[in-house]
Amino acid sequence: MIRDFSNEIVVSLKDRLRDVRHLIRASRKDSEPATQDLPDMLLGKAARVMDKALTAAETISISLVSQDPAAHSTTIEACSLDIYFPADTAKGEARFRRDVYYLTKRLLSVLGSRNALIHESTFTSVHTAMIRRHGVLLYEARDGDLRHISDACARLAIELQSQYQSAHIPLPGYTEHRPELKSQHLCFSSIALAIGLATYADHEPGGERLVDSALLALQARQEKFDAAIEATDRAKALAALFAFLIPHLP
Repeated sequence: MIRDFSNEIVVSLKDRLRDVRHLIRASRKDSEPATQDLPDMLLGKAARVMDKALTAAETISISLVSQDPAAHSTTIEACSLDIYFPADTAKGEARFRRDVYYLTKRLLSVLGSRNALIHESTFTSVHTAMIRRHGVLLYEARDGDLRHISDACARLAIELQSQYQSAHIPLPGYTEHRPELKSQHLCFSSIALAIGLATYADHEPGGERLVDSALLALQARQEKFDAAIEATDRAKALAALFAFLIPHLP
């Protein structure tokens, strides 16, 4: 069965499809070309057709290889650290990778990056790094203490942004077109803060839009957020900001 392929192979296949789709979208021209630009016009139309074809191919691939195809058609929301870092590491990694991919895609689009290239494999690396480098913080956060949760989520925000920024991109010239650092920091800090909210609330999200609430809260305190990101000890500064916000957000 195709679904029996290892997660590593499945993730790699989906990421390569995303690479091709990104290039197709980057080559599209939304404006109507002049008559002398007929070859460009044809290329633009071909790109639109290929974009739709690759999107359909990704949908089909999800239905074939995903362990939980229905989950891809639902609205993804941030869950708690306990969900993402349980005793069953493999199960937690799969949920973390899927959720953070879709949350990143959603937030970067909201922040103006319409064609950001995002790889699920990046979040596999983040999950591994969190366990290896910050396992003690993740363990301490299980007690529900606000300070421990904030410390773990601050480290998570930093790992997410750092791994995304430094990820190998197999596309020539793409490095210049990554979302700006400000958008990256807002995106990944919002995701980490939302995970902190879910952890502190100690229940799976219902109708709450945790990521949206987290993003709005950070944008409303832009000066404090910028100061935390630029601080010498970024983890400590972010943790303090998260600890202030978490009790006051849904």
